[in-house]
Amino acid sequence: MAIERGPWRDTATDFPPAYAQDELRYHIRHDLFLRPAQVTMTFRHNLSQTALPIRSWGAFMPPNGVGGGGVHWNAETWRFLPSDFQLKTHLTERYGEKFLPSDMTIQDWGVTYDELEPHYDKFEYLCGTSGKAGNIKGRIQAGGNPFEGQRAREYPTPPQKQPYGPTLFAQAATAMGYKSFPQPSGNLSQAYTNPLGVTLGPCTYCGFCEWFGCGNYSKASPQTTILPTLVRFPNFEARTQCEVLKINLDKSGKRATGVTYVDTSGNEWEQPADLVLLCAGDAVSRLHEGHPRGRIRDLGLSPHARPGAQRGSTEPAGVSVQPSAPGNIHLGSDQFQAERVPTRSDQVGHLESRRLSGRGSRPLRNLSHTEKHHRR
Repeated sequence: MAIERGPWRDTATDFPPAYAQDELRYHIRHDLFLRPAQVTMTFRHNLSQTALPIRSWGAFMPPNGVGGGGVHWNAETWRFLPSDFQLKTHLTERYGEKFLPSDMTIQDWGVTYDELEPHYDKFEYLCGTSGKAGNIKGRIQAGGNPFEGQRAREYPTPPQKQPYGPTLFAQAATAMGYKSFPQPSGNLSQAYTNPLGVTLGPCTYCGFCEWFGCGNYSKASPQTTILPTLVRFPNFEARTQCEVLKINLDKSGKRATGVTYVDTSGNEWEQPADLVLLCAGDAVSRLHEGHPRGRIRDLGLSPHARPGAQRGSTEPAGVSVQPSAPGNIHLGSDQFQAERVPTRSDQVGHLESRRLSGRGSRPLRNLSHTEKHHRR
């Protein structure tokens, strides 16, 4: 049983090639996203500010409909680094007990990269991820990212073709002694049939990836990787336009017994379950008995933290450098990750490359370093 707040979405009817590139509909009017009037989140930049409702989405785009963020994502398919899973331990051992600020909320995950690597591998082969491995079973591979955690095997499909901008970047980086590599992408470089027997098509490099559904069946999403198989199971049912109000618990308050949801007619229903999975993202999934309407806590950030653009974590200054082309075509270098040292954003500069888009190029912007970042 899958319960979805938004509508059913399918490539052929919701974003076919005939109008998949409608910027007014998808980018301006946010056809694939929740409206702030439906779910309002509050935001503040630091603890001294009063959190205010977000009225126009920008930094993140809450999805609405079957497929969720997998429909409109840019398909940047990174893995966390091994140190990301043990970040507090890593930083404490490297820099000492007093290095982290007292209000820094960094913690170890409780699981390691090696424990999750088989699941990363399974996900990439389900999606057909395009890329070039840099570390296979401890052996560094030419052309890949030598700083990544070791993986069991090569990516299922080769990296995407690189246009002039990223190619020029790679040539310059190589001349300077840096190790550039193609960014792993859920936009496929070639046709691919995944282990479930679902076939994805090759990317046509149209550039309409983020904010948009893919009309070419070439971006990894639930619609192109899992749903064609899942809907054939006789015991599978999807209830769309139904919003979960709360998770129901047993008398101990420690075990979920099901959910309560409301349909489009305003009727409340209780769905028993042996197992309850929350799949609406970190923010929207924060439902529990104490918040029956699913209220979302303030997304305030520590003054020492910066929201991460790369691997979904709090990223310090010194992010990877990568010029972008339409969609998710990048060549980058992880030698600017600076050991993920948490710093105030106004203390350390970083290199940033802005997107070179097929819908109008923008200049690269380089911010000078105020702290030396060592090559690893």
